Amino acid sequence: MRIKIHLQGSGILPFDYHYHLQGAMYRFKEIANASLSANLHYSHDIKTYTFSEIIVPQRKIDDTGIHILDGRAYLIYSSPSKDYVEAVVEGMLANPQLRIGRINFVIERVEVLPTPDISWSDVTFKTLSPIVLYTSSDGRKKDIPLYPTDTKWYVNLEKNLRHGFERFYGYIPGTHLTVETLRFKPKKYLFQKIQNDKILQGAIKAVHGHFRFRGDPHLIKFAYDAGVGERGAMGFGCLDIVK
Repeated sequence: MRIKIHLQGSGILPFDYHYHLQGAMYRFKEIANASLSANLHYSHDIKTYTFSEIIVPQRKIDDTGIHILDGRAYLIYSSPSKDYVEAVVEGMLANPQLRIGRINFVIERVEVLPTPDISWSDVTFKTLSPIVLYTSSDGRKKDIPLYPTDTKWYVNLEKNLRHGFERFYGYIPGTHLTVETLRFKPKKYLFQKIQNDKILQGAIKAVHGHFRFRGDPHLIKFAYDAGVGERGAMGFGCLDIVK
């Protein structure tokens, strides 16, 4: 299930807002369903939902951020779980505001998007938010970012996607997934959060791009619904079909 959240606001959107947007999404779920929000927040398992970056059709970009020229913006939220999507919608209806940086967006309306027919085994996607994939240098902590120039990027993408599919549906698709990179651009996002009364700072490295997926249609549909890669709960790995 996928929704389009229509926003109205003016000002300059900062580049590094993903952690704050993640917090807002949890708050919307908490308003509607506190136990669901808590379970998602404290779970270390793969989150079967994703959302796009804040998309500003009419914009100007400079060193200060993304200038919203006509007050319009939107956001895509997607999940194979109807409960997750409905909790976000209910939370937004109860509190139709989204504050990012100095911009206090008004949520004008929430549109349920039609489900595409992904019954074929060859689909080209574009990223609505960049894909994050990391690997470990010591066998424990994932601290090395991966890019489509590395074979392990493709291995980890499929492994992550199949694991999420199995956790959600209870079985593993038999057909392997082949991903071809048509083009990509590296991205870097800074974040700051408070944890145990300490301010933590860091960076997330990811890629925007166009990618061709071939293989099991159910797995490809899951990629569309739940996103791909890591940190989907922070709004990374959201895909859309290239028409």
